[in-house]
Amino acid sequence: MPVRAALSLSILSLSVAFVNPLSAQIPSSPGTFICSYTGGNVSPDVICTPTTSSNVHAERVVDRILKPIGLLRNFKVIECSNTDNCFATVLKGQRFIVYDGAFMAQIEEETETDWSAISIMAHEIGHHLQGHTIDGRGGQPIKEIEADKFSGFVLHQLGASLEEATVAVKALGNEHATSTHPAKPARIEAIQKGWLEAEAMYPKSRTAVKTPTAMAPKPMTTNTNLATTSRPVVAPQAPVQRSSTRATVGCVSGDCQDGTGVFVYPTRERYAGEFEEGDKHGEGTEYYADGKIKYKGNFRDNLRSDYGVYYYRNGDKYAGWFQNNVPNGKGTYYFADGDKIAATFRNGQPVQ
Repeated sequence: MPVRAALSLSILSLSVAFVNPLSAQIPSSPGTFICSYTGGNVSPDVICTPTTSSNVHAERVVDRILKPIGLLRNFKVIECSNTDNCFATVLKGQRFIVYDGAFMAQIEEETETDWSAISIMAHEIGHHLQGHTIDGRGGQPIKEIEADKFSGFVLHQLGASLEEATVAVKALGNEHATSTHPAKPARIEAIQKGWLEAEAMYPKSRTAVKTPTAMAPKPMTTNTNLATTSRPVVAPQAPVQRSSTRATVGCVSGDCQDGTGVFVYPTRERYAGEFEEGDKHGEGTEYYADGKIKYKGNFRDNLRSDYGVYYYRNGDKYAGWFQNNVPNGKGTYYFADGDKIAATFRNGQPVQ
């Protein structure tokens, strides 16, 4: 059975799999961390607490979500009906993920996909694994962004498309930011970034890739005059052209015209990040053909601009400011042997 289908059946069956899981309720303390997926108040004003161990079946479902990223479950999973939500919390030192089975089933019905329930569960798992529930600082927008990014990464690993990874937050996210939750656009962007990072690290061959509608980004110009007065500094080189292609070339996922996507070049190098009018524009990451990071930072009109980090094939690295594709401004050039040059760069050259 496919992972997605198996997870769907498992999650939907959670609400009936428990045998008397909740026999007591205690009010949450003022400092209790409670992250609800939708950002609304958790109802009722009490947190359900189990007097028995977590249900084995439910834990297996969660473990299947965790397996692709190699992490272990460090919390208990319980059902609390009538909460109309799914949330992560800590009570008396014990971590919990509490969910309403009817709520999970309803969102699947509304979105017409089981990925919505899976992404919600992954989001709450992210809170626990990233320490959000125990840092004593309560709910914060940055925590929601990090949990959303985590869910995007996980859903990619489980086989969801970029659109499927964002379906839940598109249906449930708030259009306006609150004191604990960002507005819907920011949350969608976070999920997309997580998904794209996973795609860049673990590209999957997809059997049903749409014909690219966006034109390939313009070829990047390079400056080969980068040098220092004492020892050579390697300049970013244009990718070596190869005659054969063994995988899909072009926009392999997302929106490579005006959005966030992944574009593969005939050289097998690829870019994962933001696009505007078909150009790399915004935050993004370039990868060499073998999958290693080439550049991570910002782009303007298809050129490396503002702050970024360039990784050279020989092990050197430059971290600093770019303009028109070359170092311009303050930056540091790190040599593979441990030496470094911290300077102000002008047109790719360090100046005194």
